[in-house]
Amino acid sequence: MTSDGIQAHTGPAAWTARRVLAHLRRLNPLRVISQNGPSVFETLCDLAAFGVADGHLNAITPQYHWHLRLAGFGHLRSRDEVHERSGRRVLYCELRETAQADPFLLVYLHRARGEDFGEARERAFAELHAAFAAGRALRPEDADGDRGAVA
Repeated sequence: MTSDGIQAHTGPAAWTARRVLAHLRRLNPLRVISQNGPSVFETLCDLAAFGVADGHLNAITPQYHWHLRLAGFGHLRSRDEVHERSGRRVLYCELRETAQADPFLLVYLHRARGEDFGEARERAFAELHAAFAAGRALRPEDADGDRGAVA
């Protein structure tokens, strides 16, 4: 078991959408940017515990409801770069349906102006970045599927 509560896997196909999302909880707080057609929606949040039912991740808190069709999240790319306008280092992930698709979500590690990310968050991001810096397809979820909540 890893520190994010997900069964440890080995090999290049080890990461599933569920495992990535559980790992993202270690990176809280997050700045999530949703891109849909002409709309861009941005929010600061902590990814909460979530459950999986009927092929969807369901994270429900008083602040938001998030439902993600796991079969539609098939590719991830992580980035560690300098933001062009602010000149600050940014760490984030691009969630895509496929490698060729535009990202449907950008998930940034949020920090207040002038603050560091913190060692634990940087280490957790580095784990993810080691696997996804070049972009990579995720392993499809198990066909038998829904394993309940991830705390």
